[in-house]
Amino acid sequence: MENQAQEANQEANATEQKTVDVSELAKKVEQLEASNARLLDQSKTWKDRYQSLQGTVEKENETKLTESENWKELVEIEKNKRFDLESKVKDLTTRSMQKDLQFKVASLAKDAYNVDDVITSISQRKDLLSIDQETGTISGVEEAYNMVRSEKPYLFNTAKVSGMDTGRPTEMTPKEKTLDEQISEDPNAILADALKSFL
Repeated sequence: MENQAQEANQEANATEQKTVDVSELAKKVEQLEASNARLLDQSKTWKDRYQSLQGTVEKENETKLTESENWKELVEIEKNKRFDLESKVKDLTTRSMQKDLQFKVASLAKDAYNVDDVITSISQRKDLLSIDQETGTISGVEEAYNMVRSEKPYLFNTAKVSGMDTGRPTEMTPKEKTLDEQISEDPNAILADALKSFL
């Protein structure tokens, strides 16, 4: 009995030690969030300063090179700037084309289990896709999608949902009206239809 009482006391002490002061943790979280916001602001400030200093140094170097008529280095600097800009434009067009491909495939593959798997399969079909680097457009997506759909049907949910006969829920499909219902709704239309078929 004494052993059980001691064990119960030890368990109670252990649970008391495990309790956490929530208000103290909340204060620490607020301090960390404030510190994080301050550090982000400081990093933005230092980044802006660095970029402005870098721009100033580059302009001074170009001015010195122009004054000393060192045209080879000036041309080399301009080539590097052009190369950097071209690589940035290429990255942007690549990202834009990827987003465009994702959007087109997502609109086509509404019944896919995972659209990313379909996009990966379509991206591998380079023979069907044509990419225009100048405009950043991709053509042949539908053909590649149809090919992937026929080659890899396991990527798509092809089972029909019960209650969907014509692509609409069966409750939404209008029922055929009986002759009595049609007469009660519009007797003149029924009479006109009968006369047309008779004549």
